[in-house]
Amino acid sequence: MPPLFRFAAPLLALAVLAPAAPAATPPTPHSLRQAVDDGAALFAHARFGSTRSYMPLDGLDRHALTCIACHSGGGVGPGHTPSGLTLPSLQGAAARYPQVRGGRVVTLEQQIAHCIAGGLGGQPPAAGSAAMTDLVAYLSALSRGAPFAPQLPAPPH
Repeated sequence: MPPLFRFAAPLLALAVLAPAAPAATPPTPHSLRQAVDDGAALFAHARFGSTRSYMPLDGLDRHALTCIACHSGGGVGPGHTPSGLTLPSLQGAAARYPQVRGGRVVTLEQQIAHCIAGGLGGQPPAAGSAAMTDLVAYLSALSRGAPFAPQLPAPPH
């Protein structure tokens, strides 16, 4: 018997009988409360890489452009762009997605990314990332109790 095969059986037995390495501990799931709180913090403070600032209509100093710059009160109640354009409240906004705009379906994540890229001039969090999930959780919390009414057709029969 060649020398390599002489040791194969004992090595195989050791491999079978050896205790298994402990499984990697899965990450602790992010709690929904924590996701909403983290989303609120991002909404209020994150610039997403933007260098833009604005001068509030009643202010004396320039401020960093964040979501809360346009969606005052954390998105509760109507907001205003720095140029004075009125924006609707974000309460119930998550319940209105997906929407059809310009012939295409737009999800809540896509709308958030659009606002960050266009409105803030920042780099939106990646789809499905922790930051995007937290922002969606925050907007969903603002929609708690709102009727779910997206522009969806009835499912096929």
